[in-house]
Amino acid sequence: MVAEAFLGTSILSGILAIFVALYTFRQVNQADEGNERMREVSALIEEGAYSFIKVQYRNLMAFTLVLAVLIAIVFSGFGIAISISYVLGSLASMAAGYVGIIVATKANRRTAAAAASGGLNPAFNVAFKAGSVMGLMIAGIALVGLGSLYWLWNSLLPGVEATELWEIITGFSFGASTVALFAKAGGGIYTKTADMAADIVGKIEQRIPEDDPRNPAAVADAVGDNVGDVAGTGADIYDSNVASILAASILGAAIDATYSPALPFGLLPLVIAAMGTIASVIGVFLVRPGPSGDPGPALNRGTYLTTVLFSVLVVLTLSFLNLDLTIALFAIAGLLAGVFIGFTSDVFTSDRGLGGFKPVPNMVVAAEKSAANLILSGYSYGLLSVVPSVIGIACALVASFVLGANATSVGLGGVEGGIFGVAIAAVGLLSTNGMIMSSDAYGPIVDNARGVIEQAGAPREAIAACDKLDASGNTAKAITKGFAIGASAISVLALFAAFISSTRHLPFPELVVTVVNLANPFVMAGALIGALVPVGFSAMLILGVEDNSERMITEIRRQFAEDPGILEGTSKPDYDRCITIATTGAIRELMPGTVMAIMVTIMTGTFLGLNALAGYLGGAVITGLVMALLMDNSGGAWDNAKKIIESPDYDHNRPRYEEVHENSVLGDMVGDPFKDTAGPSINTLLVVISLTATLFLPVIAQMHAWLTGLI
Repeated sequence: MVAEAFLGTSILSGILAIFVALYTFRQVNQADEGNERMREVSALIEEGAYSFIKVQYRNLMAFTLVLAVLIAIVFSGFGIAISISYVLGSLASMAAGYVGIIVATKANRRTAAAAASGGLNPAFNVAFKAGSVMGLMIAGIALVGLGSLYWLWNSLLPGVEATELWEIITGFSFGASTVALFAKAGGGIYTKTADMAADIVGKIEQRIPEDDPRNPAAVADAVGDNVGDVAGTGADIYDSNVASILAASILGAAIDATYSPALPFGLLPLVIAAMGTIASVIGVFLVRPGPSGDPGPALNRGTYLTTVLFSVLVVLTLSFLNLDLTIALFAIAGLLAGVFIGFTSDVFTSDRGLGGFKPVPNMVVAAEKSAANLILSGYSYGLLSVVPSVIGIACALVASFVLGANATSVGLGGVEGGIFGVAIAAVGLLSTNGMIMSSDAYGPIVDNARGVIEQAGAPREAIAACDKLDASGNTAKAITKGFAIGASAISVLALFAAFISSTRHLPFPELVVTVVNLANPFVMAGALIGALVPVGFSAMLILGVEDNSERMITEIRRQFAEDPGILEGTSKPDYDRCITIATTGAIRELMPGTVMAIMVTIMTGTFLGLNALAGYLGGAVITGLVMALLMDNSGGAWDNAKKIIESPDYDHNRPRYEEVHENSVLGDMVGDPFKDTAGPSINTLLVVISLTATLFLPVIAQMHAWLTGLI
């Protein structure tokens, strides 16, 4: 009965989140769509986003089906079940991204209309409600998907142990992760291709505004916000959430197996995630802008209130289940780490700073000196932002491990209990992902609204309101990415533990991993190779942005040269051509990095052994965590420094304003592929390589055993 109650709680909580999301979407859809020009511009963005998603998902479906067949062939026993789980996980992740595209493309014109007619607060309410549709939907799909899949395989495969059931469901998480990597990397290449091209030719060469309708890349830029920051980030957060629950469930089920009757640790992560989803449902209705009209504090208050609600719900649930409240401390430790990472990102990327420490205003001063000063300043603040975030993650890891290792009174204790505590901390960190993603999706919606309202020729006051919303959206996106990066680091450590635990079930005792000894040259070699994967992956994505943007820059210059009426405003540019360049280039450029990451993981384990593969995972996590935080926060800071210089509050008549503005645009262009392409893709990369190592462990072990003569 305990298992049924836990699964029922998970599935019903997910259904509640989906129902509330659909109800909220209905409310957003009833809002005013604005004038004819707003609807026209928004329709172009909508059409471009659907066009990209159609091409990307067609390629993804082909990749998914091929890999599903390979999984079914190479895995004996449960190969078909794992393959089905993999396909379902891929489809669920695609659905999460598609829902985000639908909502965001319909909400941008409604947000713009609200800003034009009512100002800041009405526009904020429309944008955040639309963002909450995406946030609650992905939280609900994750819970319904995992809970239903466990129930399905438990019913169809009677007698199979819980540990094996969760290993089958690893396919579901692997499907979500591979789709998320394609979606985030591809969407990131798309959005920054258009953004950089629009800035270089539009802002710098022709001195026209960012979202000017004369710029052929303006619509592609707006499309990129949706496919990168909505569909891509939605798939990313969804993937991290599923992976954290899966890792904790695998470890919990292994602990359950040592007790008779079994303890409920294997399904407990689903219940904790369900409480976070309920807290998010309540939390999104509590977000209201204050009298000052500043959206940033309102978004932060929503996060803090949701955190408190989650903590209360977890304590009440564990008390009702007669479980020791120590378990609640695991989840709360993880969630507090997430809040701390978010707070750190806020300090380093917002225009408010903390007390006298104001990185972004200081970067504005640097921009007044030279572009080099601004870039050095932003990069340095990005490096500095890593320090408190990593310390926060380290504290959460140590605290949850110590609590779990000493929780002998609740059936835990020892190394296994400590690692389970860490895994629950990861679940806790992502438990409020409904609220986290609501704030993130709000960002590209207001960014698009700003473009729509400028292209529609709205009054300056309405544009200023959207600028303020957009600046808070940049910070919200930086905070969300910080959450996702921290969550992936802790989740991957739990997956790392699940990988080591899985080696005990191999038919080769010589390959069992017990201690990862860095003094072993093979382990150190694996760690070094792992450290290189995020580096090489980031380089491939950023070079992909550069190559693709160059093609679009050439196209924009061609249009301006061949049709002078575009800049004169007497003829329309060819928006579709830029959208096509961004779409085809993004799909082409993302493939090599994704395939490289999966193949290097398998080859490291095959040629160097499982101990080296364990070192590989550790090296990738450490390097990836630092690089992702650096690129996320420095990119967000560069973007907001530019926003300050472009805002009406900045003196546009000061000497050298054009030069200062150009410096800020250059800094933002460096930061764009940092914060929207490479940085946020790294955390998805870490989950993918960890799941690859765990899912393909039997195959890797067989190939290594054959190479070394064990068989």
